[in-house]
Amino acid sequence: MRRLTLMLLVIFAASPLVAATFTVTNTNDSGAGSLRQAILDANTNAGLDTITFNVSGAGCDGAGVCTIAPSALLDLITEAVVIDGYTQPGASPNTLSFSDNAVLKIVLDATSSTFGLLIGSDGSEVRGLVVGGGVAGLSVQGTGNTITGNFIGTDVSGLTAVPNSVGVSVGGPGNVIGGSSPGDRNVISGNGEIGIGLSFSVGAIVQGNFIGIDALGAAAVPNGVGIHCDGCAGDSIGGAAAGAGNIISGNPIGIQIVSSSGSATAVLGNRIGTDASGAFPVGNTGPGIHVGQVADIAIGGTGPGEANVIAFNGVDGGVVIRDGAVRARIRGNSIHDNGGLGIDLVEGNTFGPTANDAGDADTGSNNHQNFPIIQSVEHLGPQGAGSTRIVGKLNSAPSTTFDLDFYSNPACSNFPREFIEGETYLGSSQVTTDGSGNAAIDVTLPVATEAGARIAATATDPNGNTSEFSQRIIFSISPTSGPDTGGTAFNASGTDFADPTTLTVGGLPATGVTFTDDHTLSAVMPAFPPGTSQDVVATTPDGTPGTLIKGWVSDFLDVPQAHIFHAFVVTLVSNGITAGVGGGNYGVDQATLRQQMAVFLLKAKYGLCYVPPVCAGTFPDVPCPSTFAAWIEDLAAQGITGGCGGGNYCPGSPVRRDQMAVFLLKTKHGSSYVPPPCDGDFNDVACPSTFADWIEQLAAEQITGGCGGGNYCPLNNNTRGQMAVFIVKTFNLQ
Repeated sequence: MRRLTLMLLVIFAASPLVAATFTVTNTNDSGAGSLRQAILDANTNAGLDTITFNVSGAGCDGAGVCTIAPSALLDLITEAVVIDGYTQPGASPNTLSFSDNAVLKIVLDATSSTFGLLIGSDGSEVRGLVVGGGVAGLSVQGTGNTITGNFIGTDVSGLTAVPNSVGVSVGGPGNVIGGSSPGDRNVISGNGEIGIGLSFSVGAIVQGNFIGIDALGAAAVPNGVGIHCDGCAGDSIGGAAAGAGNIISGNPIGIQIVSSSGSATAVLGNRIGTDASGAFPVGNTGPGIHVGQVADIAIGGTGPGEANVIAFNGVDGGVVIRDGAVRARIRGNSIHDNGGLGIDLVEGNTFGPTANDAGDADTGSNNHQNFPIIQSVEHLGPQGAGSTRIVGKLNSAPSTTFDLDFYSNPACSNFPREFIEGETYLGSSQVTTDGSGNAAIDVTLPVATEAGARIAATATDPNGNTSEFSQRIIFSISPTSGPDTGGTAFNASGTDFADPTTLTVGGLPATGVTFTDDHTLSAVMPAFPPGTSQDVVATTPDGTPGTLIKGWVSDFLDVPQAHIFHAFVVTLVSNGITAGVGGGNYGVDQATLRQQMAVFLLKAKYGLCYVPPVCAGTFPDVPCPSTFAAWIEDLAAQGITGGCGGGNYCPGSPVRRDQMAVFLLKTKHGSSYVPPPCDGDFNDVACPSTFADWIEQLAAEQITGGCGGGNYCPLNNNTRGQMAVFIVKTFNLQ
């Protein structure tokens, strides 16, 4: 008998652990058939268990969506378990590449329980749930857990926010959020503070998710920050494999990496600031990627699938490296149409291009690696079958080999003085500096580029510090306008100036040009006809040119320096939005006509390169073709205006201030935009009324403060001077 007992003990000890399935059948807070009881049962059963769902009755709506709303914190998951919301009848995972058609039927309302699920186990998986209302939707602290196919921070449609403070909080090593298959995708959007929080995680993988964008992959449902990484070590955000990239768009900040430790974190293959297709803007309103206090991070790469698309993000730019972060390798990406620099190496709160320094001895973010200077570009051979020769120079650390990456940008610049980014990666080369830190660049890449394409380059040192994109050698002048009589003293700021660098304005030599240092010149402006804009050109002794397009505006006769609208008018004119009404006048007090408004709005939003579709004769009172017809019809086609009634547009009629509020906000936010309900902020704007919501939102976005005395003056005509303010503030023109 004793021998038999010993044999049975050996057999049982050698047998595999028996997994079990526990089925949730109701939405109760506890007891048999509840989610709480299923978690308790799984915790007490060794092995990889499964929690399935077959819920009906109370808590389920007519569409079969069942809401579980625990009144207190659910128990910590301590044993490996698969929680599979797709087992609920009627549920199904996503099958689409650029949208998400998942049908989710189990909602976990964490409003009272604080956390949706607390995962302390190793090797668990959560899939097919909708989680909202908690401090954290899912808290993942164990090892090797997987979160796939959930909507976290939205309702069951994936279109409307039901915020957690943090969507998914990840602390343990080796956890996976999403995956490269369509069914793995999580929609993690609408969360108040952070979509995905990686806190001292090691080797976490975040792939294939929609973060800050709706389930259709088309519109913003913002998190406070898309992905926040603190103390990351070897984490992967995206990947080079097909389907591994995330869509990280619509958030105030796309990715924020505040510190790292250990091995490098990689950000690869993502679309940051675009819709799911990568073609249309759903920009993060701040930077696409914000990196601070980090040592070692790879943002993109030159291998297949490694490049990120970082586009349409806000005024802080595409990639911001700051607070002394170093070894941030930024290579091979498509970076374009951002509101600030494509790559900005920032110290303190000073954004914008950093001037090169001789020998590159400065330190700071990415050691302020000097960028190359492009001197000339030749487009060789026929379009589509040629090559591109790039000549330039690099001054940096002596006797050092640098990786150079080259990029092309469209020949037409959206705004005259925008800084160059890197839309299309062309290829790479290397140069080695001499003992004085100088290297000549003469590279021919076997890639055709359009005539006039704007070519940019970056330099990456052997430690992985990547520079900003190369820029024109003249960044800006101050002041930017003055009397038509000339004689205004001005300073020019830039990089790689040498003595003597010449300055010409509108083809005329500036006088008294004085070399201060390699990034500062001073001079005196020639005279120009009133109300005209002029290019400013700097040329160094070795023939390196730099042009500041429309850098100088000669004051209009009716908008002198002291005029309340002077700065806004100068900004509007220097951005090529308008040239005034003729005779040296801007027409500052004239009413803005509806036909003029169409051009102002579309140029301000899309830039100078934008060409509206050919007119078709939509409005009886707008002849086609005519000067404004295409612009007017495009404004209507985009849903920004329906005309003035009776099928007409009324092109020569003035625009009222109340109407202008609608036009501005629809152009800025899209035709489907609906402002918040009014509160009654202005004495002369009844709340509710037709335009009240729009007017108050215009004020909330600090585009207007009204017309004085607590009033908005809604029925007044919108003057051209007021229009300059509205346009500059709405579209943040620089």
